[in-house]
Amino acid sequence: MNTPGPGEERGLRADPLGDLPNDFEAFFTRENLGYLRYAQQRLRHREDAQDAVQNAGATLYKNWRRALASADPQAFAFKVVKDAVVDVLRDRRRTERKRLRVIAQRRPDTSQDELDELAELDALDWAMDELARAAPVQADVVRLRQAGLSYHDIGRSLGIAHTTARTYYSLGRRHLEYLLEHPDEEDAEP
Repeated sequence: MNTPGPGEERGLRADPLGDLPNDFEAFFTRENLGYLRYAQQRLRHREDAQDAVQNAGATLYKNWRRALASADPQAFAFKVVKDAVVDVLRDRRRTERKRLRVIAQRRPDTSQDELDELAELDALDWAMDELARAAPVQADVVRLRQAGLSYHDIGRSLGIAHTTARTYYSLGRRHLEYLLEHPDEEDAEP
């Protein structure tokens, strides 16, 4: 059986372990590109994404027997990747807080274009955080879809049907658009 390449649809299978390689290296090599796309979409920097996926790979390697023994090894692996991405985000926030303390002491010169670009990214980050708080699965579906994964792959990674993934993507996108168009209304809610 040929393994579909990135972006190719995989059909649902009756046995979730059917085409799953028992060898960690074969599994991680096959799934690595999707993990990297997901991490890069969340972290926005290729180097950080590579670090997160590499850390996830090390953790998954240590827990490979647990992954194979779980009900859905692909979902187990994706959870490890998500946790590694969150760890990088936490480290980044700590570093950012330290940097802001230094900046507050120096008052750097910044152009208006740079400020506008940062404001747009901040607004998108805020909207994604709000979506993740209100509907975490929808947020994951939106991130994975933006990373280029098919609905079938998203469904398998999150343990949901591909049709549900398609619906959650649509709902998540609409929720993001609403949040970006009406940011003040979301702050007013209790």
